[in-house]
Amino acid sequence: MVTIWAIVLAGFAILRHERLNSSVYDFGIKSQVIWNTANGRWFASSIKVTQYLGDQFQLIFLPLAALYRLWPNPNALLLVQSLLLALAAIPVYRIANRHLRSQKLALAFAAVYLLYPTVGFINRFDFHPITFVVFFFLMALDLVETDHPYWASFFIFLALITREEMGLTIFALGLFVIFVEKRTLRRCSVQARLGTVWAVVGLAYSAVILFAVMPAFRGGTTDSMLRYAWLGDGPAAMAQTLLTRPAFVLTTLLGDPVRQEFLLKILLPVGFLSLLSPLALAVALPALGYNLLSDVPSQSSIYFQYMSPIIPFIFLAAILGAANLQQWLNGRISRKKFTWGLIAWLGTFTLLAWLLDNPFTTRIDAPYYPIYALEQTSSRTAFDEARALLPADGPVATMMGYGTHLSLRPELYLFYDRLKLLERPYAFPPTEYALLNLTDLRWDVNARIFYSAIETAIGRLGYEAIYFQDDVVLLRQTDEPQPATGAVLQRVIDLAEAGGKYAPTAPSTLDWLGRQWAMAELPDTAVSQPVPFAENITLLGYELSEDWYAAGRPLCVTLYWQADAPLATDYTAFVHLTAPDGYVQAQRDSAPAFGFHPTSQWQPGEITADMHCFQIPPQLPPGPYQIKAGIYNPDTGSRLPIQDAAIPATDNAAILTEILIEPSKNP
Repeated sequence: MVTIWAIVLAGFAILRHERLNSSVYDFGIKSQVIWNTANGRWFASSIKVTQYLGDQFQLIFLPLAALYRLWPNPNALLLVQSLLLALAAIPVYRIANRHLRSQKLALAFAAVYLLYPTVGFINRFDFHPITFVVFFFLMALDLVETDHPYWASFFIFLALITREEMGLTIFALGLFVIFVEKRTLRRCSVQARLGTVWAVVGLAYSAVILFAVMPAFRGGTTDSMLRYAWLGDGPAAMAQTLLTRPAFVLTTLLGDPVRQEFLLKILLPVGFLSLLSPLALAVALPALGYNLLSDVPSQSSIYFQYMSPIIPFIFLAAILGAANLQQWLNGRISRKKFTWGLIAWLGTFTLLAWLLDNPFTTRIDAPYYPIYALEQTSSRTAFDEARALLPADGPVATMMGYGTHLSLRPELYLFYDRLKLLERPYAFPPTEYALLNLTDLRWDVNARIFYSAIETAIGRLGYEAIYFQDDVVLLRQTDEPQPATGAVLQRVIDLAEAGGKYAPTAPSTLDWLGRQWAMAELPDTAVSQPVPFAENITLLGYELSEDWYAAGRPLCVTLYWQADAPLATDYTAFVHLTAPDGYVQAQRDSAPAFGFHPTSQWQPGEITADMHCFQIPPQLPPGPYQIKAGIYNPDTGSRLPIQDAAIPATDNAAILTEILIEPSKNP
């Protein structure tokens, strides 16, 4: 039974990963850190923090790094996770058999554990070593009950190093061993020492790691504390709220439908038997407490790894609760009827739990972090072809669904990382390579920012598309023109115009992105060619992204605007590519700086860079063409008039320059 379910869990997790449904947060991060550690760069990361121990303190990565030395593949981590989750059914069986003295009931509890929806869900959600504690705690419980305190302590040690907060659960377990598990060890003194050591070491370890070691690595307080900001500003204020306003805290927690549902669902598959052994269930209180207190909905759900330290004590309490029920009913009902009645009870509630939450098919979305199953949303063939063009361990920026597959390298970044938008010029990391999918906007990719970043990479920073197939794009920063770049640019523009540019964006983010296009002076690379327009607006000059023009190639024109006075109207700027007969062959109209810096926000005297990109039509005949620019009111369509009659212009569109377009060719 365990072997079959281990194969099912591992097969599902690996297939899901191979279908590009795993995510950089957190699988890609952890895979990279483990790989870096295996190669002598201890706990180094490039995605969220530079030193991983400042974000999560997981020394369990050390044995996993040894595994990566032998088999450097993210699937190895998934295999270990699924195997340990399945193996945890063995101590469940042993504990149940010992307390209930029935192999049938022991098998029933082991089966209920394997079918416990949360076990399937945490196996489904990428890779998190905290899931190992399900096996570690259950093994420790089994071993302490069979008078093997040192082996039990070994598994407690493994649980301790899986994550920084595990010491809190170990503290509670130590108290349980001291005051409850009196009959399990031959000598009470051994029991007292064991429980005391676990409690003291667990509490001290978590306190030191959380409040001293991690801040030292991070250079400040961990951002995990932000999840509890509703309790107060800082740990002291939070503790004060918990101690002085317990009614407020309990009302907030228990009045929340999400948390109410969570509490019901963790007990449902075991038929609420855990409530019959409250002392055993109390060991889960630390983990339940910090998860329920968090304002992150995912921590109050059965779908995520946060449940891992709770699961062992749900089952311990359920088994002890069943034993208590068996004792209470002794003499009132036959042992056979009790056995089959309890099996039917467990089976009924497990079935009901699966009807509500199937870990293989249930869609997990808002308000929770999205977790995808086996759907195929991106071409795996195209991804593999593009990946083959990357240097083996060179820096690369990529997508959430691709990152874990590219994690075996010292530097890996998200091209769109909503946690770092305001830390990077134009909102993306300037790596040499960027492997992207133009239509995979899962995990809350903001299309408006994403598409403008790609345009900026092509039009301003010299990226070329060295691969383009099925919306999979590999960009490289190079001086060598590539035939696919124009098509990629046009595809991005089409997607933006089809709705991407209207993606809701926080005002603070819009303001920050707009400031990236504001400057005090005209760049040296720009052509100074002042054109005065009405409303005290001046086009100071322009800059072309190319020095070679051919049909099918991208053409990006950056206009440099300045206003002498505040503007009340948000105007739209345009760039036209016109034939000698005046016919417009290509154009791009948009609010300045992709709309990030509208004219109503311009400061008098400030210069705004405004890039307009388009693909030169692939079938455009070679010859001379003009580039024109202007500005108009989008509400009326009326162009602002040019104030200097000497400026070469047509219908208030200033002629910036003439370019020679050559026939399309492969450079």
